[in-house]
Amino acid sequence: MDRREFLRQTGASVGATLLTASTSRAVAARDKIAFAVIGCGGMGRANLRAFLRLPDFECLAVCDVDKNQIALAMDDVKKAGRDPARIQVYEDYRKMLDERKDLDVAVICTPDHHHAYALIHACYSGRNGQGLDIYCEKPLAHNIVEGRAMIQAVRKQKRVCQIGTQQRSGKHFQDAVAFVQSGKLGHVYLCRTWITNNYPPTGCGNPPDEPNPPPGVNYDLWLGPAPKRPFNRARFHWHYRWFWDYGNGLCPDWGVHLNDIILWAMKVQAPLAVHACGGKYEMKDISETPDTLDVTYEYPTFVHLYTVRQGRMHGGFGSRNHGMEFVGTEGTLTLDRNGWVVTWKDGRQEQHGGSEQHFTHVQNFLHCLRNRSVEPNSPIESVHYATNTGHLANISYRVGRKIYWDATQERCYRGYDPVKKVFVHEDMEANAYLFREPRSGWKLPAT
Repeated sequence: MDRREFLRQTGASVGATLLTASTSRAVAARDKIAFAVIGCGGMGRANLRAFLRLPDFECLAVCDVDKNQIALAMDDVKKAGRDPARIQVYEDYRKMLDERKDLDVAVICTPDHHHAYALIHACYSGRNGQGLDIYCEKPLAHNIVEGRAMIQAVRKQKRVCQIGTQQRSGKHFQDAVAFVQSGKLGHVYLCRTWITNNYPPTGCGNPPDEPNPPPGVNYDLWLGPAPKRPFNRARFHWHYRWFWDYGNGLCPDWGVHLNDIILWAMKVQAPLAVHACGGKYEMKDISETPDTLDVTYEYPTFVHLYTVRQGRMHGGFGSRNHGMEFVGTEGTLTLDRNGWVVTWKDGRQEQHGGSEQHFTHVQNFLHCLRNRSVEPNSPIESVHYATNTGHLANISYRVGRKIYWDATQERCYRGYDPVKKVFVHEDMEANAYLFREPRSGWKLPAT
């Protein structure tokens, strides 16, 4: 399922999930939770529609550097039966967060390179500077240092923070994880994840740079902390994720969803070592990130293999263009967004259907806002670890060798002593990719 198909299905899933008690009643205006959407692209509007389905929420502001995206968001507001006149429009989220003292929640749906800057700023905004609660899209951050800074801000300000890895709210994912953790598969010694986008070789194309962005676009704000570049349509909006400056490629873009389930089910936080190899072999466009990548993650008791194919894929994964697999001594569990199946060592199979995920994820966020002692289904630290699997794969690919990862210090090394259980020889070349200094005029907010 590609992103457009996912948005179509989640948009059509009205009524697929029972509303919680707090959302099944009309909510008085004084009880409503005021939110703003930062970034009104595909997932921004999908989240806007989901939030507007819940009477507990009231949208007071939307923010985007592209007026065309704002117009589409306002259309969604009208279709939801809400009054667009009550919603203030902003171009710069920093201005919005500084001005609006009536907000309770920020819904952050910008490209990845803005996530840390928007989230940390939001954590210190809102009513009396107590901070906004956060619903933020994945991948968590553009790099590992930014992700850790986001965690620190959320912790310090005691914010409720849900990250948009919505699979964690799908009942069939919860059931599958519980099955793995039950021990019924025996010793799970091998895990697999894969994503095959099946993009045509033309990809994002080869358009030339342009002297000016399209009308209604503040391109300088869109770049934000990223390096200054001439405007190019292939680097903008949807395709930004194929460039190192903004999104880091398909590996973390989907890996945060896929590898998160492996970490969750196997009760681990990080690999000891990562080795990625591949390159850009099929895509004939101006994208920068690899279209073909094979990643090996080494854990103390199992190995995890992650396959990334942006180009065309024929066979190998059957009808599943994405998925997760747990291979144990007694059987194998295979899982994707449509359901899961257990294949026992004697050949018997058990089939289990899928479940709604996105709207349920927003409902879970609301439940946590109303019951603040309850942890969200996708807590920020767990998604930090999942996002890091993609970052580490990219780092290994870019330095051209295996790296060892000290998850406690969040530093890369060139070796590991299994007897002394210590990492040896800090890898300065790999560690240079842990953070990207922002462009002049931008600074990662202090936590």
